Amino acid sequence: MISWDYRVFQEKDGDYAIREVIYGDDGEIIGCTENPVEPFGRTLEELAQSIDDFQAALKLPVLTLEDIPKLPKSPKKRSQTISSAQLRVQLGLSNPTNSQLA
Repeated sequence: MISWDYRVFQEKDGDYAIREVIYGDDGEIIGCTENPVEPFGRTLEELAQSIDDFQAALKLPVLTLEDIPKLPKSPKKRSQTISSAQLRVQLGLSNPTNSQLA
């Protein structure tokens, strides 16, 4: 079951920030939020719980972005463009002998 919690990160500039970290079924880290997060809540109780969760992160080992596995980049698909004349032929709206194909 995938789970998450807050973790403290030491940034490249030496500052500390908190990010959400996502864990896979085996408990291994599989990712984190790109940007740091901050406490929030719709009520004072929710805000207090959020702050408690942040404090719990202070008790865990500090991470860096280098500790987070990199996702493999998928190759970008190049779209093929065709001329409007070619499109009309493909749609059966024009005869190829009467069209100027690019």
